[in-house]
Amino acid sequence: MSDADKAVTHELTVQRLAGEMFREAAWAALGTFVLGVVVSTVIWGTAGLFGSLIGGAIAIGSSLATLLLMRKTAALDPMFVMVAALGGFMGKLIVLLLAVILLRNQSWLEPKALGITLVATVLVTSFLEARASKRSRSQMVVPASEGT
Repeated sequence: MSDADKAVTHELTVQRLAGEMFREAAWAALGTFVLGVVVSTVIWGTAGLFGSLIGGAIAIGSSLATLLLMRKTAALDPMFVMVAALGGFMGKLIVLLLAVILLRNQSWLEPKALGITLVATVLVTSFLEARASKRSRSQMVVPASEGT
């Protein structure tokens, strides 16, 4: 069965969009992460290395969690997908805030390196995911309601 033969459903559309968002943002996120690690290590030494490794890992992990959430909720009603997306966004903000608060006074890492790498990676990833969503070839599916 070819792709043209498959019925286009909301689930398929959301899963396709998640894949497009991942492909668009993956290499740029890794590049931003590596750049943050290199620059932080040069500026702050080992503490900068640890801070940027943690910041980048948290940023990439939160982005992957968003895409996983999209895939896992794709089969649900579109309203529930949006509720899950909002909940995931709030969860991501809480995790990022807790990480920065809990790790800011640790002597073995540089909090500026953590924050800069985290913010830069999240911004690059979010921008590219949004751009992928806007450019997506995925069709928007509006399920027919009764009486239409």
